[in-house]
Amino acid sequence: MSTGPLSTHPLSAQPVWRGVLPGTSELATLLNDINDATIVLDRLGGQIAFANKGFFQLTGLFPLDPAPLLIAEILPDFGAGWSSGEGQETLVVLPNKRKMRMWASATWLDKPGRWIVIRLIPLDVKRWREKQTQRANELVKISERLTELTQQPDLDDALHLALEIGQDLLETQGICLYRAESKSRQLTKVVYRGQIVSELPESLEINEPNLIYTPSIWINGQRAVTQIQQAARNLALESLVSAPIQLEGARQGLLVAINLPIMESRLLVDMLETLAAHIAVALNYYATRNNQRRASFEAVRALSIRDAISENILDGIILLNPAMRVLDMNPAAEMMLGYATQEVHGTRIENILIGMETLPAALRMALNGMTSPNLGNGKLHRRSGQVFPAHLQVFPVRTNSELTNIVLLVRDMSESEQIRARTQQLEQRALLGEITAIFAHEVRNPVNNISTGLQLMEMNLPENDTNRELVSRLQGDCNRLANLMESVLSFAKPMEYKMVPTDLVRLLGQLLERWRPRMARLNIELIFKREEPAIRALADGRGLDQVFTNLLSNAINAMKDQQGGVLAVRVERVAGTGGHPWVSVSVSDNGPGIPPDVRDKIFEPFYTTSPQGTGLGLAISQRIVLAHKGKIEVNSFPGGTIFTVLIPGVANEE
Repeated sequence: MSTGPLSTHPLSAQPVWRGVLPGTSELATLLNDINDATIVLDRLGGQIAFANKGFFQLTGLFPLDPAPLLIAEILPDFGAGWSSGEGQETLVVLPNKRKMRMWASATWLDKPGRWIVIRLIPLDVKRWREKQTQRANELVKISERLTELTQQPDLDDALHLALEIGQDLLETQGICLYRAESKSRQLTKVVYRGQIVSELPESLEINEPNLIYTPSIWINGQRAVTQIQQAARNLALESLVSAPIQLEGARQGLLVAINLPIMESRLLVDMLETLAAHIAVALNYYATRNNQRRASFEAVRALSIRDAISENILDGIILLNPAMRVLDMNPAAEMMLGYATQEVHGTRIENILIGMETLPAALRMALNGMTSPNLGNGKLHRRSGQVFPAHLQVFPVRTNSELTNIVLLVRDMSESEQIRARTQQLEQRALLGEITAIFAHEVRNPVNNISTGLQLMEMNLPENDTNRELVSRLQGDCNRLANLMESVLSFAKPMEYKMVPTDLVRLLGQLLERWRPRMARLNIELIFKREEPAIRALADGRGLDQVFTNLLSNAINAMKDQQGGVLAVRVERVAGTGGHPWVSVSVSDNGPGIPPDVRDKIFEPFYTTSPQGTGLGLAISQRIVLAHKGKIEVNSFPGGTIFTVLIPGVANEE
């Protein structure tokens, strides 16, 4: 139910359509979505053929009444003078012979003019809407003109322009602006237009801020509450409107207009508030611009320091005065040492840089105007006490041949040390991988020979020989050892993947078909969900086949001891950062889940909880997914586990 004059009209319980529109049910639905009372006239039949719910709400007629609604009874003024596309005031006869003047607009639905759509709007509703439109247009007019405020030479010109625009727009006899004093509880009149405004007080006391800074309108004869309203009453003014000037909660002043023309009070306040908001923006703009100008002058004084820093900067920068006390530090130095500049300003440098034995001598050389040689690497202490490797340089800064500052450049070598250690570790792992691969290759042949010999031995043993069980166990151990060697070779051997657009729906469908007989034997229900018939990703088919084989095998093994279960595979397209497409494949089961302490280690090589496992399946899977520039995630809880693989999709698919 809308607000305003329309809200005074009664609503019908459940309005419905009367009749069927010839040939177009879509038009009937469209008309029923119109809030205003709308009817379709049948001029040939002389009656109302259709009426939307707005008509029944307005008139109070019952929609299921079988009696026809005659045009002459409802719209007695309707006649040949009506034309399509135009509106006019007309008389509408409501139940119980009640009459109401309304605005009617007619539209012909066919060329002969038999079917006519008429939209009825109560006159008070029409006037209310016109006022709303006028109000919106006035506010737009303010916004368009006030964009010039920040284009003036200075703040005074901007404020004069604002008052000029406000006086023209509001048609007021006078308008003025009071600025808030930063160190007093007063508002001071700084600019005004209109001679009569000059008689208003030059300053206002801020005794009750909430009252003063609340938008208000005062008309002669009303009670004067604030100081400015009391002044208006004493000057016998007709009216006064005030609006606060504030930006982001900061109160900056008060805008006052007097003797305004008669119009809706809310509109007056809105327009003055809009003007005040633009003035607040202008005040903030010119204050910021002045601060920037002052900052530029300060930058000239510090030009020599900035030039020296720009030529020698590495990482952290500490600026000292000749007394060896800290003046400034850049953010890198603050993060490196753990101190904020405000904390250490004026502190002697030896209390900040602790641990570098060659620093005092280098500082003495800088005091004598000499740049110290490279101090090399050493150890420094952070605020927390943590020791970190650092590289330090010290050099003086001279202005007009006079020593003004000393600059210290500190480079944190921790990352370099970590890279060096990581590189050494990777080299060791690479060597270990080569040795492991050689070992696995050399061991695989003897294991195969042993397995072959055991098979031959088993064939030659009688059926009831007690050694057959022993030979069978040895063959099982050989098979597990062979599988382990294959996994080790796969993990240690660098793989080259050929990334091509690959249909994951088809790849998974074929893989699941191979696993379906085993799942049927274990009473495992398979659910395969895909959003589209084909979802492509940039992938190596053989590599992803190995990944999903490992995930399916783990899921089935997790459920084989519980007499059945549900295995679900879902393929879907997801949005990545920057709008790049990704493909998500999730494999979930309703097994017992993975304990938290195990979940943190499942991707580590050779970690397994299964007596038959090698501990390399998930490690190899993760490496394959990373080679695809994707990621693999696990989410487990009591009663289920979900593995999710995310890899880049193919963009612009047809």
